[in-house]
Amino acid sequence: MKHNLAMAPLTLAILLAGIGPARAAQAQSTQAPSAQAPSAQDCAALAKATFPDASTTLSLAVFRAATAQEMPVVDGARPAAAIPAMPAHCEVIGKLQERAGANGQIYAIKFHMRLPAAWNGRFVFQGGGGSDGNLGDATGGFSSQPGVTALAQGYAVVSSDSGHDNAVNNDPARQGIVTFGHDALARHNYGFGYIGPVVQAGKALIQAYYRRAPAFTYFVGGSKGGQEAMMAVQRFPQEFDAALIGYPGFHLAYASIAQLWDGQAFGAVAKAMGQLGNDGLPLVNKAMSDQDILLAQGAILKACDALDGRSDGMIEHFTACTTARVVPELAKITCPSDDPVRKTAMCLLPMQVAALRKVMGGPRTRDGKPIYSEWAWDAGIGAATAHGVTQGWRIWKMGGYASPINNGALLRLGAPTNSAVFRSPPLDVAADVTSLTRYALSADIDEAYRAAHVKWGTLHEAPVDFMHADATDLSPFYRRGGKIIVFHGVSDPVFSVLDTIRWLSAVDRHEHGNSARFIRFYAVPGMNHGRGGPATDRFDIFSSLVAWREKGIAPQAITATAGEDSPWPGRTRLLCPYPQWPHARAGKSESAASSVCR
Repeated sequence: MKHNLAMAPLTLAILLAGIGPARAAQAQSTQAPSAQAPSAQDCAALAKATFPDASTTLSLAVFRAATAQEMPVVDGARPAAAIPAMPAHCEVIGKLQERAGANGQIYAIKFHMRLPAAWNGRFVFQGGGGSDGNLGDATGGFSSQPGVTALAQGYAVVSSDSGHDNAVNNDPARQGIVTFGHDALARHNYGFGYIGPVVQAGKALIQAYYRRAPAFTYFVGGSKGGQEAMMAVQRFPQEFDAALIGYPGFHLAYASIAQLWDGQAFGAVAKAMGQLGNDGLPLVNKAMSDQDILLAQGAILKACDALDGRSDGMIEHFTACTTARVVPELAKITCPSDDPVRKTAMCLLPMQVAALRKVMGGPRTRDGKPIYSEWAWDAGIGAATAHGVTQGWRIWKMGGYASPINNGALLRLGAPTNSAVFRSPPLDVAADVTSLTRYALSADIDEAYRAAHVKWGTLHEAPVDFMHADATDLSPFYRRGGKIIVFHGVSDPVFSVLDTIRWLSAVDRHEHGNSARFIRFYAVPGMNHGRGGPATDRFDIFSSLVAWREKGIAPQAITATAGEDSPWPGRTRLLCPYPQWPHARAGKSESAASSVCR
């Protein structure tokens, strides 16, 4: 779940937004960079800055000259992504609340900040990803806009390790980089506790460096960072003006149980097929080949592709793509028996189809109670491209097929976080792949669900207490003029788009059907976890958030483009504000102009 997602941005409208005359004047004054940019001496002087938390210390405050974009030298024909250019800026690294924690570990909340010389008067808090534990690059990179950064646009940016350090807090006998799950305060900080101290430290640095406060503060994050963005507006509404929330893990304790569920479903298939590793455990990644996944994708497309008015490899009317529609098409490609020897390239074993349906239905307790969420049937489970079959769905749900050892993220990341962070008390599980696989494939689903609700440690918190960000009353945030845009890939294999839609619906019910005044949602058909898949996954959505918050211009349809890793590089489509969806109309089928949002 590692995604660095700082996304890519006044008059009567500002006054109506509720920020007040003084704030409006400040916003108008920040439309252009300050005439007198801070100097290198001003940067060095930050070493003497004062902070709201007296425990804060800086280990670095250095002025960096502007750099050009770099293209890394790599093997192979396809180059790696470019390293974005950086403007002249003051780079700061600091920490606060250092302490001795559980099992002899030393913890601290560390942060990384970049303060551009040509500042636009605004501040971006960059969310983390996965298990966090690293400082982040504090550039505000956009997952949907490769090479574009908030820093280059003039934003001051802060990132943080959320209160634990992967290099320091790393015990191989206790889940490795997820060792922090054994410390109650470190778990709390990972969930949300670090956000307040870091945003306040960032604002103190801005005040000291520029001699004025930021006009607007944005939180932007995806995956675990999306959960943090939701926590920001729910727990610290006074600190933020708007949030861009991407594919959020706001029910992470439950989503981690879904990963155990997935592993057990596909692991049972691998075991029945005789696909075992050298450790004797099922190779979950061998449950379905890439060709098997393409067969399943074909059945899903046959059932639902034309629901939006055209057959183009995308299911834009995804809410109509129900299990009832898909199952008959899966039946047509199901082999007569479960005998792997008799399986052909044109059919799926009945147990493969059953496992796929079990995974897509989501985890349940033994008595049938849903634990997390079902998943949308969509084309992004795998697609053929010029570069091979897309891997963004299977790498999470089972792992890359060719690997001789279990390599799926559901085991490598899901198993350690579930056993250390998302259950109470945490268990001691070694960080090697065999131990993690054994835990995931043998875990009792009902017991894991129960353990997610057990209060534990000095803070007497359950994982659902410090991790789940599902509050529906957001009035303390939006009454200050706060705005939220959420987006989520329909084929996200980590966090279900349907769970996000349920939360949005609950917020709307709380607001008596008026939530669109402060929150908008965009589903991205075919997109996997933050990017990738048969999708138009390149788009600028942060600018829409900025225009909405600062100028009162409500977001409308957004044009998105397919990247080179998609089946149709350069294709454009509309992303519609939910519950609208793109209806096909006459026109060039590869162009967004051939659709209209209704």
